[in-house]
Amino acid sequence: MRVSLTSYQGLDLFHLREGYSAGRFVPRQVAEEVLRRISERSSRAEWICLVPEAELLARADHLATLDANLPLYGIPFAIKDNIHVEGLLLTAGCPDYRTLSTTTSPVVQRLLDLGAMLIGKNTMDEFATGVVGVRSDPHPVSPFNPDFIPGGSSSGSGVVVSTGCVTFSLGSDTGGSGRLPAAMCNIVGFKPTPHLLSNEGMVYANKSIDCIPVFARTAVEAECVFRQLMENNRAAGLLANSIPDLKRIRIAIPDAEGLNFFGDARAETCFKDVLKTLEAQGAQIEPVDFSVFVEAGAMLFDGAFVSERYDSVGSFIKQHPDSVNEVVAGCILKGETVTSHDIWTDVARLNHLKTAAHQLLASFDCLLMPTAGTLYRCDEVKADPLELNRNMAYYTNFGNLLELSVVSVPGGMRDDGLPFGVSFAGPRYSDYQMLALAKQWEQISGIQPGAPV
Repeated sequence: MRVSLTSYQGLDLFHLREGYSAGRFVPRQVAEEVLRRISERSSRAEWICLVPEAELLARADHLATLDANLPLYGIPFAIKDNIHVEGLLLTAGCPDYRTLSTTTSPVVQRLLDLGAMLIGKNTMDEFATGVVGVRSDPHPVSPFNPDFIPGGSSSGSGVVVSTGCVTFSLGSDTGGSGRLPAAMCNIVGFKPTPHLLSNEGMVYANKSIDCIPVFARTAVEAECVFRQLMENNRAAGLLANSIPDLKRIRIAIPDAEGLNFFGDARAETCFKDVLKTLEAQGAQIEPVDFSVFVEAGAMLFDGAFVSERYDSVGSFIKQHPDSVNEVVAGCILKGETVTSHDIWTDVARLNHLKTAAHQLLASFDCLLMPTAGTLYRCDEVKADPLELNRNMAYYTNFGNLLELSVVSVPGGMRDDGLPFGVSFAGPRYSDYQMLALAKQWEQISGIQPGAPV
């Protein structure tokens, strides 16, 4: 007997798979439910475009003729609008940059081959420059309070998962864009080790370190998607498979000098509560010198690496100066004056910092930190766009530069009704270990993910 999908609040991946297997519903019903949820939202600012309804339903009907045991059979997902899908519009957050894609990202194609249903493309900060989520017009807002930012640059990708419109989504992550929207939206954002998944078929911010993160309501779902993407991946053998026990691990946290909440007592209280919960489970927590991570993070925009952004879209910005957000343009055009000497000086310095960071992490099972030390109202960020963006990225900018694997998970609710997120970070190729810790944290914390639907 067919059942209504209205009660499937977050379109949980495993509930959907079980329902398909039992014949309780078919892909067309799920597609129609997704469209209903999107249409009932008061705003569609999180969407750049949707797959045309007739095309989506045709895809759903085609899936009904295939093997329902496909790993992601009928699972609805969305992608950030800097990722190419043949036949769909791409804007990278800038309407005048729009183009009709003629190719499909290998990662997206893999998901489609596994049976997933692409619903549409999500709003983002222009050219993935910023971690606040308000550098587009219109822009999404926090699902918990419309006065607050949703996190960026993968803003829409976080909101559509949090509000239960899709099961999972893809973003891009250069300096936190796959983690900060997760923290602001009370979901999971998993950023794999750079280059494990192909970043071909996208508009780059920093091609050398850009990676594709997975947003989901739970770490279990994020891991499922990631494992499917890693199937038959030649890099899979690099991943560590030992599973740490959260009750017996050594956790590094930033020391008193490195821990920064930017005057936000609510965020500080939430982080202390997370530490108390972990210590009660038996985890050993040790403060460490955080300066290596802070120094590396500063290199993303204050050093030579910004030249990659200029290489990607600088010529468009110079030719269309009135088409681009003023703050975004200013950040990217700095890259025009970077010299080869600047680049090699920064590469050498980063290699030193990378070695130091990995040596530090070798003594611990993970580094635990807030995903964001605070959060801001939309009007605050627009009034002071550079400094507040820098504050938001304090715990994230270094992740890809240092070749870390990081997963952001819900860390509790502040007393003002806004979510707080924490991140488990480990050295390159510790991806499954970080996901294992995230799953264990979900079990012991009991935090309900997502926004009220």
